[in-house]
Amino acid sequence: MLVAATEMGHAHIRRALNGDFDMVVVYTRSQAIAALSEGVIDAILCSIHFDESRMMDLLVAAKAVAPHVPFICCQILWSTLRPSAIQNTVSAAESQGALGFVDYNAALRSHGAPEADKYLREELLRLLPPDVGCAAAAGT
Repeated sequence: MLVAATEMGHAHIRRALNGDFDMVVVYTRSQAIAALSEGVIDAILCSIHFDESRMMDLLVAAKAVAPHVPFICCQILWSTLRPSAIQNTVSAAESQGALGFVDYNAALRSHGAPEADKYLREELLRLLPPDVGCAAAAGT
């Protein structure tokens, strides 16, 4: 799975996924497109904070380069955006083909890291097709 996030966001994601998913970590759109072009990425998890808030840019580019690869949006870190702005972003992402949006940060603030980590793992397994190449999805 391609994980497109900030360095701080990646630290949360790495802890949350706890080795259940094979991750290719990218911090810029160009790194993401290069990884997608290799043809080995089977899913994308992208934070709204990725590459100076370029999640939508990556979504559009990813759908052009690898339209079959599932794309999930997320919020890992706290944001100054109003909830209505985030909801508009989520709606736009879903209209462009994203499978869904996982608000890890809300779960983290409400329930703490262990529950937020569990929530992220469960939502990825719920949203991603079962054939995505990870130990958790394969049931191993």
